[in-house]
Amino acid sequence: MTRPPGDSWTPPSTLPASAPAVDAWGRPTVSQDPAADRTALARASARLNTWLVVLLVVLVVGALASALAVFLGGRAGLNTLKTLSSGVSLPAYTDGLLGLAALLTLVWAALYVGVVNWTRELLSRLATWATAAPEAPAPDAVRTEQLRRTLAGWLTFGQWGTAVTTVLSVAVVPISLVLAERLTAQYAPGSSSDFGNLGPAYQTFQTIGTLIASAPGAVIVWLILGSIKRFMNLSVQRARGLATTPVTPAAKLVSNWFLLCMVLLGLGLLNLLVVGGWLAVLGAVGWSQISTLDPSDAYLSSVLKWAVPLVVGFLVFAALVYGLYFALLVFSRSYALAMGRLLDGGPVSPVGTPRPSLPTGSAGDTPNVYKGYQ
Repeated sequence: MTRPPGDSWTPPSTLPASAPAVDAWGRPTVSQDPAADRTALARASARLNTWLVVLLVVLVVGALASALAVFLGGRAGLNTLKTLSSGVSLPAYTDGLLGLAALLTLVWAALYVGVVNWTRELLSRLATWATAAPEAPAPDAVRTEQLRRTLAGWLTFGQWGTAVTTVLSVAVVPISLVLAERLTAQYAPGSSSDFGNLGPAYQTFQTIGTLIASAPGAVIVWLILGSIKRFMNLSVQRARGLATTPVTPAAKLVSNWFLLCMVLLGLGLLNLLVVGGWLAVLGAVGWSQISTLDPSDAYLSSVLKWAVPLVVGFLVFAALVYGLYFALLVFSRSYALAMGRLLDGGPVSPVGTPRPSLPTGSAGDTPNVYKGYQ
């Protein structure tokens, strides 16, 4: 197999074998069964690819539904306001603004879909390369590098975007308090809600409180995205034969972060079910009370009657979404750990070059340099 045109790198045909790492008890920390690792990686890659396709379908359907909800729901709400308040007149460009908002919703969803699809392609390419037979060619080096750079850019964007959002959210607190103070002093002087009575100490307290509440989440997101980027870069570099750095430590770090995300997802789902369940119960009790005590209040009775199925439907939808992300995290952990074990279990053939053929002879004569393909 010839190297793809445009690929200027000339990695070596194989990487030197390294002694297996051991823990404090002398036990190997890297699997010594490449066949089992290839099977585990192939299984994790196939399942992860399936769930990523499901995520893509959900994103596309959700984007279309959201765009329609923004446009049609906005028009319905404004028309209702216009009907209830005869003095309200809507500007002629209202529909244009709603259409622009719907278009921006679709654009943002399209970017999200693109990132997920590129991720799926890169993961599939790496898994196909790592689990292929020795004589099979590796994926295109140029395309693999393009995917790595693209996703690394988006991961960096996610890190800095989270940091900037956190800073802005903290900066908005004193600005909003000062604005509220001036509006209160102008339109409701002497009111008990006058923010000026609280003084700069209250503003400082609220700002510091917001910073304390927001900073840990931003730091965690930064670390998670950074660990994913490091694992991706190391895996691609090993695939291209450009590095000998072990991948397993990065894979374990990603796995630990994903485990934390799974715990947080479980706690979030539990909280949602508890709160949603109480809302459904309160709605059902309120509807029964209104229907019994005040049958003439048809509007309130109708609202409470529909509140229960709406809350239940939302809970079912939220549980499905939580389940989708939980499955993605589970198989992502399996993928990362299996990839790390397989890459660190022996040398690899760089992307864009033919894989070396296994030497003939007895199993005991197999050189250590081919250990990763046994």
